[in-house]
Amino acid sequence: MSTPNKRPLGRPVQQQDGLPTSRQILLAASRLFMEKGFDSVSMNQVAERCGITKASIYYYFPTKTELFVASIVETLTQVNERIRELLEQPGTFQSRLIRITENYLKVPQVHMNGMFEQVKRHLTDEQQQTLIQYENGLYETLKEGFEAAVKSREIACEDPLLTAHIYVSMLRVGERQYDHTQVLFPSERDAAEAIVAFLWRGIHI
Repeated sequence: MSTPNKRPLGRPVQQQDGLPTSRQILLAASRLFMEKGFDSVSMNQVAERCGITKASIYYYFPTKTELFVASIVETLTQVNERIRELLEQPGTFQSRLIRITENYLKVPQVHMNGMFEQVKRHLTDEQQQTLIQYENGLYETLKEGFEAAVKSREIACEDPLLTAHIYVSMLRVGERQYDHTQVLFPSERDAAEAIVAFLWRGIHI
């Protein structure tokens, strides 16, 4: 008589939508950390967002800092992949930059540098370097985009990496919100067009 297959004790069940539990946790945690910041997020909140037990969270991520680092790495990886995808699409560099900006502004987020400073005291040197490495990857991808636009004579730019940093700094303007009813821009699209137009005046040929 055959016995039914059993999963290892303590291992959480894969979620019904087909995503592995670990990835579901990372997606939920990254959204919560970006929305609320490190201190305001608990393992209970992540478990509730995923619809699983807190024990399942600890199975994959023994500490909150490990979950934080893994989830932010996941977010930065996805953002980097999306930027590359948009940079490779047809159209002018200006139109692609507007799409990148609009995509960025649609994601609710706490300012990355401020969040890193908030959680820095909880992280090991290795964890801090990991986050810096993945954040720098975004700037490298944007730098490559600006370099390609220089080669195609769409823009004039002596230092593409510096331009990438300036561009990212400008993105924070698009996030500016005075209260729940008063915002600087009526939509992400309006913000994206205004930000890129301002940058474009300094780099177009």
